[in-house]
Amino acid sequence: MRRGLETEIQVISLLSLLALIIGLANDFLVYTMLIVFFLYLIWVFINFLKVYRWIEADCKLAPPDVTGISADMANSLYRMQQRNIRTDRRRKNLSDRVGQVTSALPDAIATLSSERVLQWWNPSAIKILGFKNSDKGQSIVNIVRDPRFIAFIEKPDISTQLELKAAHDQSRTVIFSATTFGEGEIILVARDITRLKHLEQMRQDFLANISHELRTPLTVLSGYTETLMDNTKSVPNTWVKALSQIQEQTNRMIYLADDLVMLSQLESTTVPVPKTPIDLEKLLLQVHNDAKIISENIFPGKPNIISLDLEQNIQLTGDQKELYSAFSNLVLNAIKHNPIGTSIDIRAYNADNSVVVEISDDGCGIDSQHISRLTERFYRVDQSRSTETGGTGLGLAIVKHVLIRHSGVLKIKSKVREGTSFQCKFSEKHHLSSKS
Repeated sequence: MRRGLETEIQVISLLSLLALIIGLANDFLVYTMLIVFFLYLIWVFINFLKVYRWIEADCKLAPPDVTGISADMANSLYRMQQRNIRTDRRRKNLSDRVGQVTSALPDAIATLSSERVLQWWNPSAIKILGFKNSDKGQSIVNIVRDPRFIAFIEKPDISTQLELKAAHDQSRTVIFSATTFGEGEIILVARDITRLKHLEQMRQDFLANISHELRTPLTVLSGYTETLMDNTKSVPNTWVKALSQIQEQTNRMIYLADDLVMLSQLESTTVPVPKTPIDLEKLLLQVHNDAKIISENIFPGKPNIISLDLEQNIQLTGDQKELYSAFSNLVLNAIKHNPIGTSIDIRAYNADNSVVVEISDDGCGIDSQHISRLTERFYRVDQSRSTETGGTGLGLAIVKHVLIRHSGVLKIKSKVREGTSFQCKFSEKHHLSSKS
């Protein structure tokens, strides 16, 4: 801009000098000055007219042949136009690249407006969610009508996922996740997990079948071993130790098969939990008494100190056998995985409109790195100690699935050398006016 201004000043200076010389020579200084500057204005107007016509043509051609300020204006507009063209080209290339990436993704991706109206989707959404061209501009809840999805999409949260059957194909299972961006718009992501569900079902069926198949030979083997052990006088002395180990390992395999069967049933059953009232006081008293007997057998003469502290008349609804299995597994873990003399407390109380059953101990505790994985099947903090105590590695997995079926949550708190607390928190609670 400065060069054009300098040129313009030079032209004006030269024209003024020329008008002054001619005006003094012909004694018409004022008229000469007016004529010269009028001609200058015409020249400036012609330059501006060229620039204006060039702008009307969207600045597609090279800048017009003008000078002065008009040239600077035209050149600046041309450079700006070229920058915009390059920016648009880069934006288009980026958009095309993003389009190629999203098209290559196996997951369905769709964008929704803040009013949950479909705006865009990638090709995978056509296959997974069955979207059609006519769906554009439609509300997503008119396409996926499941009430659970409607509640899910109203408050999208990246940490929450929803598993549903595909609306257009009930043989497919889809898992949804969503998050907001911009001014309330939503990105919806859907993954087809049909194959994973099929593999999971095959795994569950395999475990269930193999567990059932193992029961019969194990029962026969256990029966013969017990018969021989009951008649040790007729058995060579060299066989007694071997028979004892066979019986011990057979019993361990029977426990493992039983746990596998129960875990498989919990994972695969579609039957809802019965609404049968369960007296927790009576149930936990049974758990407490059985635990004392087991502790005496494991630590003869020096059993654990097992206490029971219950609020009066607490009751849940559910399956008594499943709840007994969950609570007894927690108490047995506390017995088996802690040293002699460990104090174990069984408590049941009301808290935050929920019923809480807590099993805690003052034993060796668990390192924090293991806590998140404790409910995984076959996960063991200490392989050698678990093998010695005969654990199957399925107890806490069973506890987790029992609580899920009873709308409960398992919370684990532990510190090394300070003990561990397992809290089973049930959202549904019942108070009995009198004991039945």
